[in-house]
This record gives sequence, C-alpha cells and structure tokens, in this order.
Amino acid sequence: MDNISNSSDRTAKRIRWAARVIGITAGAFWVISLIASSIAEFGTPVPIEGFILAGLVAINVIGIITAWWKEKIGGIIIVTAAVALCTFSYIEAGHNKILALLISGFPFLISGILFIISWWRSKKVYSL
Repeated sequence: MDNISNSSDRTAKRIRWAARVIGITAGAFWVISLIASSIAEFGTPVPIEGFILAGLVAINVIGIITAWWKEKIGGIIIVTAAVALCTFSYIEAGHNKILALLISGFPFLISGILFIISWWRSKKVYSL
C-alpha cells in the first residue's frame, strides 16, 4: 500500500512541475511579447483589444503565481482566464483562428488543467 501511495505522490509532483513549467513558459512569452510591443509602439494610441489582451494575460499570470501555493484556486483562475483568452483570440483573429487559439490560450489551459489534476491527485493520496 505504501508503494502505491508513494508512486501517486510522485506522479502528482511530476504533473505539478509540468504545469508550472508550461505556465511559466507561456506567461513569460506573453509578458515579454507585450512589453516588447509596448516599447516598439511607444507613443501610439493603444486599441481596446490591446488592453483586453494585457488584462487576460495578467489574470493568467496571477493564476500561475497563485497555483504555486494553492493549486486548486490557481488552476480554476487559469482555466477560466485561458478560456476567455481563447475566445478573445478566436474572435479577434482574422485568418488562422485555430492557430491563434493554440498559441494564445491553449498553453495556459493545459497548465490550469494540470494544476487541477495535480491538486486532485494530491488530495486523493492524502485521503488514503
């Protein structure tokens, strides 16, 4: 019985770290992209879509930070914001709507789902 519990705990840790790596990578990509875009277009008016995108990315990054301590809450925040970001990207993309979905919100969505799975597996292990 102890071996089953240990392997499940190890699996939960691997899932947690996969979620963290995916989330941090996606968050860093978007934060760096938005900062670079702001610097490149300094002085020009920002359209409302830019503010919406920045807000959705900020919520996802806040969810990733939260998920480091509270996986369930952070995962729910990430999944919700990722679905909103996917929807926004799909609506705003001219061509290649699926590609826009895959690049923008999908990595956050995967990260959020993995955080929730990790929380669920950890909870399941400790309740045995």
